[in-house]
Amino acid sequence: MPRFNIPAADAQGPLALGIDIGSGGTRAAVYDVSGREVGTRTHKESHAFTVADDGTSTIDADQVVQEIRTSLGAVLEGQLPGTVGAIGFDTFASSLIAVDKNGAAITPCITYADTRCHAQVDALGSRIDIDEIHERSGTRLHSSYTAPRLSWLRETHPDVFARTERFMALGEYVAFKLLGTPALGTASAAWSGMIDRRTGEYLPELLEAVGVDASMMGAALDPSDAIPLAGTPLAGEFPQLSGAVWLPVIGDGLAANLGIGALGAGTWGISTATSGAIRQVLTTEIPTLPSGLWAYRVDAQRTLVGSAMSDCGRVLDWARFQLGIPEDIAETDTASLFSAPPSAGTPLAIPFFSGERGTKWRGTSRAIFANVGASTTAEDMLRGAMEGVALSFLRIADQMREAGGEPERIVLSGGMTEAIPSWLHLLSDALGAPIDHVAVSRSTMRGSAVMALEQASPDTEVAEVPVRRRVEPVAAHTEYYRERLERFEKLADLA
Repeated sequence: MPRFNIPAADAQGPLALGIDIGSGGTRAAVYDVSGREVGTRTHKESHAFTVADDGTSTIDADQVVQEIRTSLGAVLEGQLPGTVGAIGFDTFASSLIAVDKNGAAITPCITYADTRCHAQVDALGSRIDIDEIHERSGTRLHSSYTAPRLSWLRETHPDVFARTERFMALGEYVAFKLLGTPALGTASAAWSGMIDRRTGEYLPELLEAVGVDASMMGAALDPSDAIPLAGTPLAGEFPQLSGAVWLPVIGDGLAANLGIGALGAGTWGISTATSGAIRQVLTTEIPTLPSGLWAYRVDAQRTLVGSAMSDCGRVLDWARFQLGIPEDIAETDTASLFSAPPSAGTPLAIPFFSGERGTKWRGTSRAIFANVGASTTAEDMLRGAMEGVALSFLRIADQMREAGGEPERIVLSGGMTEAIPSWLHLLSDALGAPIDHVAVSRSTMRGSAVMALEQASPDTEVAEVPVRRRVEPVAAHTEYYRERLERFEKLADLA
């Protein structure tokens, strides 16, 4: 994939730093004012979550702080080709750390993948109006959000809960340790599932339900509430940053959209990695949020709207391992398989190997294959499985259109599509719209830098992400998938 970078000699300031905390590591890179990486000034510190059979998924927050220091030292070494104007920062969304009165973390960072609070999800659901909370917060009641985690911590670790002075998201804690200020971005606070999507304030009934005072939660700061680094411990450690501002942390979903060029209200951004998502930044009010979507407040003007599925690239992995599809299957073979016209004989697949997220949020759902006969081949099963992924996107897209209208453009990136780019034929046909497969690496980190450049150089437009290929839909195939979706939904209700 093209790196979409610029030689240091051609870089124009002000520069921005992008920092990305993902599930696999901490990354940092330098970007020029066009939003392109500068030379080879990028660095990664690998890490992994601590997991256990009881649903534990955590990481040491202080380890992440040190990884950021190491990464910044690597990318700032030597003579920079300009002045750093801003630092953009994203983390995996929905994290929680309990911090005591001395500012020390007294729990590990509990990640979005931690499911130990599943019982508290059910208990809270019996006490609050789930649909009303979804409409106001923009989120469903789910184990990945903060309210049930707070209930779990209070019920299972009362000693820790009693010692807690402040509950922080990971990005907020990082800012606290590096800057001395626990800066929580609105876009990250929204991922807690506890703030009002219209006002940015915490929902009183959720705070009451989990036994937490609003003073124990960080105030939501918009990107314009950037923090000057002059005089902070970070600037003392890295004088090159003394003239820069630090943007309050955002979630990786928003960063991913910005990084692939889904900047405006008319553009959908689609991610096709292990999981999948459609996201759109809207600047208009959503009077009633469709039940299958989430809506995360970004600032007073913008909201990130979308939905996700747990199984996207994971479906391809399942087919390779369980159906005996060779991992190095030639693109010419998959191109023939996926570009062929749809057939009524193809198995109808509900690809919920890890449960259903959007649109009906049924976590106990599992995969179903129908219309499988003695003559069905492994390739037929693969085609049906990937059609099922396309239909999963279509059902999300229908609610996206309900919330924000027809998209003017759809851009897509992700490792699964890199592996089998011909699959885009299925997706374009299902959505009934052209799709631009864009060429940008480390898109999430780039997105955090793009957000930073809004503050460092607000009048400069960032460079447009190059398009690797555009895929156009076939109208007759779109009609087929629309009919197929009706059968998909009926079968999904049984999953």
